[in-house]
Amino acid sequence: MKKPYKVMALSTLIATIVAGGIMPSYASAEEPAPIYANQDLKYPSYYLGPTGLDHAMKDTKSNMLVMDLYALTILKQADINLDGLSSVGDNLKTDIKANQKLTRENATYWLNNLKSGIITTNQNIISYDTKFQNYSRYLLQYKNDPEKLTALLTKLNGEISQNKDQVTKLVDDLKSFRGKLEKDTQNLKGNAEKIVNILTGEEAGIPLFQQQIEANKALIDENNKIYIASSVATAAGAYLVLSPFAPIGAPILGGGIYGVVSSQQQIIKAQDQIIKLTQDISMAKLQSARLTIVQSDIKNLTDTIDKAIVSLENIKTAWDGMGTKYDSLIKSAKAVDPEFLAMDITADLDTAKDHWEQIRKYAENIQSSEISFLNK
Repeated sequence: MKKPYKVMALSTLIATIVAGGIMPSYASAEEPAPIYANQDLKYPSYYLGPTGLDHAMKDTKSNMLVMDLYALTILKQADINLDGLSSVGDNLKTDIKANQKLTRENATYWLNNLKSGIITTNQNIISYDTKFQNYSRYLLQYKNDPEKLTALLTKLNGEISQNKDQVTKLVDDLKSFRGKLEKDTQNLKGNAEKIVNILTGEEAGIPLFQQQIEANKALIDENNKIYIASSVATAAGAYLVLSPFAPIGAPILGGGIYGVVSSQQQIIKAQDQIIKLTQDISMAKLQSARLTIVQSDIKNLTDTIDKAIVSLENIKTAWDGMGTKYDSLIKSAKAVDPEFLAMDITADLDTAKDHWEQIRKYAENIQSSEISFLNK
């Protein structure tokens, strides 16, 4: 059954994130561990509460939200398009497009596949609490009936084993996924370094664009002088045409008109070049910035997955520890251990039920949280 999610609207955040790769504070804030009054006490060896899950789960929610945030940001990033920059080779342009496509595929894989594994991990905790609450009264009822008690403990232990196996597979999947993201990061880093080298190179990059702008500015200045001089010559020629020296003034007029037209054309051409070169510089800087942001986001996603793996391994360890306790109890029940049969577990069982209920509430809180972007 699909779990309903509470949506955190981030419509106003998307522009900020895409522009600067900024992560909101609430997504990175460390989630406090569930409050349980006796969590620091030592429990008896037969204690059936969720020992260790308190601390193991405390970062699960924040890790999941941060991974959602970076994955969604990667999908929302504008295409890195260097087609208008002749200084960047076609092979590099193609490589960058392919790498960005791959990062989007991996971000989608997290959202559509791996994330559900964390949801399942939490759902298993919720489901186990339900069974434990239902079975707990029978644990007391069958305490002196080794056969029924063994069967009951074996059922609960079987659930623990399945939950541990699910987390183990999820950890393995996340480790494999992390390897893909690390490769994405390295590829994008290599692309970014090449782009920076090209754009800062004296022979093909932004410095060359700037030199060309300066050259065109100088050309405009020179043609402005020619334009002014030619305009004066044109005026002189027009005056001389009306004078007795008209034959002498005619060639001056012709040269003046040519100078005006020619200088105007040169000025317009140089101005157009400056506009294009300025746009090239802006485009180069923009695309380089986009590439850097995508690289940063995929690296941050990788780093957060590292943290998620640690949290999940701690959950696995907690399930493993509980399984060991159940194994010990099952062994004692089968052996009809007099010491075990003499124990009064009522109070500890009540404590375990309360402990599981606390953990359940925390797991439900994780289940009901999700980040999404609202398009406006």
